[in-house]
Amino acid sequence: MIVRNVVVQDMHSSHHGQEVDVRIEKGIIQSIVESKTKIDAPKMITPGLMDLSSHFNDPGTEYREDLITGLKTACEGGFTDVCILPNTLPAADNRSTIEYLLTKGSQQVTSVHPLGALSKKLKGESLAEILDLRESGAVAFTDGIIPVMNAELLLKALQYVQKFKGLVISRPRDLSLSRAGQMHEGLVSTGLGLVGMSSLSEKVIIERDLSILAYTGGRLHIHGISTFESVALIAKAKKSGLAVTCDVILHQLCYSDDHLISFDTYYKVDPPLRTTKDIQALKLGLANGTIDAIAIDHLPQDVEGKNLEFDLAAFGMIGLQTAFSSLLTLVSKELSLDTLLEKLSKGPRQVLNLPTIKIEEGESAKLTLLDAHLKWHYNEESNVSKSNNSPLFGHELTGKAVGVINGEKSYFPR
Repeated sequence: MIVRNVVVQDMHSSHHGQEVDVRIEKGIIQSIVESKTKIDAPKMITPGLMDLSSHFNDPGTEYREDLITGLKTACEGGFTDVCILPNTLPAADNRSTIEYLLTKGSQQVTSVHPLGALSKKLKGESLAEILDLRESGAVAFTDGIIPVMNAELLLKALQYVQKFKGLVISRPRDLSLSRAGQMHEGLVSTGLGLVGMSSLSEKVIIERDLSILAYTGGRLHIHGISTFESVALIAKAKKSGLAVTCDVILHQLCYSDDHLISFDTYYKVDPPLRTTKDIQALKLGLANGTIDAIAIDHLPQDVEGKNLEFDLAAFGMIGLQTAFSSLLTLVSKELSLDTLLEKLSKGPRQVLNLPTIKIEEGESAKLTLLDAHLKWHYNEESNVSKSNNSPLFGHELTGKAVGVINGEKSYFPR
C-alpha cells in the first residue's frame, strides 16, 4: 500500500510537516519519501487515534450500540484503538466477558481494549478478580461510569495492581454531593430551576483519591476532569511526584453550561458541562501538559432516553465519528492542532503504558488519514452508530477522517 501526498502530523517524527508518500508492507512502514509532485490542500497522516473511554452496550443493551457498530463508528471517526467501559450486562468483571469482547472484535479494523471492572458486579463492595481480568486481556481497571465511593476499595486496588504495574481509573464524582443533579450548579442552573452538580463533588473525590495514592503508591488515572480546581489539584500532585494522569472529555472543551438554556437533552452529560472559566483552565491544562489525554466518552442513548423532560432524560453523548470535526474547533494560538492530535493519539497510549506510535520507517503502521477541509453532513445517511444523541446531528461539519490503517487492516470510506 502506498499513501501519496500526505502531510505528516507527528511532532516526534523526523518527517513532521513534510508532504510525503508512505509505503506500507505487512503492517510496517517500509519507506517515507518526499512527494515528487505537490498538491493543494493535502490530507494529513497522524499516529492512529485512540480513545480511553467509550461505551458500546455489549453485552446487554445492544439496541443502543453493539461492539461491531461501536468499532465501525470509531473506525469511521479515524480511531485505530478504543478502550471500552465495563458497564455492560453482565459487567466485564470476569474472564469470559473480556474474552467475548476480544474475540468478537478481533476481525474489525479498530482494535478493542476492554477495561476490566474494579469491583464485582460494579457494586463497589469487593475487588473483582483483577489478576484474572488482566490475564484475559483487560488493560486497566475501573467501575466506568459509576464513581468509586468506597475509599477502602480504591486503596486495596491501588495496592493490588502494583504487583504487575497495573492502572486504576477513577471517575471523580461524590454521589452524596451531587445526587439528583441535572447539570452544573451555577447561575444557569439557578435560572433554569434545575438541580445542580457542584464542582465540589468532583474536587473532594480527587482530593481523596490523591491522598490515597500518596499513601499506597501505584498508578492512578482520573477520567473526565471538568473544573479549574481539578486541573490545579492534579498539577500540584504531579509536581509532588505522584504517579497520576488524567484526561478531559472532548465535549467538555466544546460546550459550556450556557448550551443548556434551551433544555436540549443532547447536552445533558455526566460530568456536566461547566463554565467558560472551567473550559479555559482545561485548555490551559492540555497546553501545559497537566492533562495527559483527551477522551471521547461515547455513550449511546436511544430516542426514548433523550426525548423526555430534562430531569428525566438520560445522560450521555456520542462523539467518536465527529471527533476530528470537534477537535478542529478548538485550535487556537494557545492550543495547536499538533497538541490536540497528540492528546488523542500518543497521550492515551502513554497513560496505558502501550507502545508509542511514531511515523518513521520500520515502525508499526497504526495510522489515521485526516482531511481538515472536507465538508460533510452528519445525518441518518452518514451516521454509523445505532444512536444519534449528539448535538451535531443534522449539521454540516468541516473536517473528517478519510482513512484508517491498523497493521495489515485498513479502511477508506467512500
